[in-house]
Amino acid sequence: MNWLRGTGRSLLVLLCSLAALPALAQEVAKSPGFKIGDGALHPYLQLDARYDSLVGYFNLDSAGNLVPSGELVLHARPGVRFDLTTPSTSVAFNGNAEYLWFTGLISPGSRALSRLQASVGLDTAFNKDGAVEFQLGDQLTRSDRTQNPALGIGAISLFNNVYLAAPIHPGGRALEVTPKVAWSVEFFERLVNGIANFCPAGTPACEPSQSNYSNLNFGANARWRFLPKTAVIVDVNADWRYYFNDPTNGKVIFRSLAGLGGLITPRISATLLGGYAGDFTNGSIHTFIANAELGYTVSESTRIAIGYSRNALPVPIVGTLIDDRGYLRGGVGFLSNRLTFNGQFSVDYLTFLSAPTNAAAPTPNPTRSDVVLALSVGPNFVVTSWFDIGAGYTLSYRTTQNVTGPALLGLNYLRHEAMLRLDFHY
Repeated sequence: MNWLRGTGRSLLVLLCSLAALPALAQEVAKSPGFKIGDGALHPYLQLDARYDSLVGYFNLDSAGNLVPSGELVLHARPGVRFDLTTPSTSVAFNGNAEYLWFTGLISPGSRALSRLQASVGLDTAFNKDGAVEFQLGDQLTRSDRTQNPALGIGAISLFNNVYLAAPIHPGGRALEVTPKVAWSVEFFERLVNGIANFCPAGTPACEPSQSNYSNLNFGANARWRFLPKTAVIVDVNADWRYYFNDPTNGKVIFRSLAGLGGLITPRISATLLGGYAGDFTNGSIHTFIANAELGYTVSESTRIAIGYSRNALPVPIVGTLIDDRGYLRGGVGFLSNRLTFNGQFSVDYLTFLSAPTNAAAPTPNPTRSDVVLALSVGPNFVVTSWFDIGAGYTLSYRTTQNVTGPALLGLNYLRHEAMLRLDFHY
């Protein structure tokens, strides 16, 4: 009879679960926020518990060599969002402060990494329903995930980017031309003195402040929709890069892309752009660049995309970077998208080029090559209109090889990150 009672309990639990499915499948209304004029203010608090297998190099092996150190890190991220949307104006603000507490449970030396980070973003658009629209925005970030692909771990940066754009869309808006300008600065520092000891002595890359820069970008983008959801695209822009601590390594890089983007069928979308990039500082780079993506919408809640891009960028210390990137990403939703799973896998092949050895006949001068693999997967569940639960796993693998010198050991690593997040918002 015990097995009968146990079976009865199991059936009861199963029936209760099935009865709850229709309720779980109902869409959850968005948090209303605090009404301010035509906009709404949304305060939020995100709490993360994260295991990071590579917060630094604090431990030694039996031979006295530095080895990767893992740690349990707790994040508290209070912030506020403000959204305002009218036919003529839109304002989107998102700002938060984040405190990272390195518990020291696994690597006691990592406690010194506990710190405050921040992210503040503002995007505005005015006269959206007119022939000439104006867009102004700014992004300020303090984080150890820097904008410098030449750096590994052990550095933190203060990054700010401000932009101004003026989309011109006359008549029926089939044609839109957008001149734009953006100015960014980034300042780097070590997280902890000695954290970069894994770099060979005398290597400039071991001193993050050598990478401090100012970058001015001018450009224009044109789109002509010859079909309701398909357009011809032309994009032209140029970077003028200046390094505060290395004025002789400034860069001027020009890029141009042209192609098509939009829907091929109601379920299939495609972007295919190709063009040219050149380094007009020393003439060492004249190369093809591209941006291609194919997306497929399986259903309203399921989409996958595969893509490839190639770009040329200025980078501190070395000079110029060519990034060949392939990626696959997708997402699937259940229960009216209350439960979602998202994932992405990417591979970057980074070719670093320094100044030509022969100025009279400049040719590309590769000095370093990196391979970066990244995998990110995780679910998110909307519990109520004011509470979400999320989890995630990220795998990062990087290997580097200097053509003209020793490998930078701090850029050769395997990193695991596992995260659980509680998101409270109104």
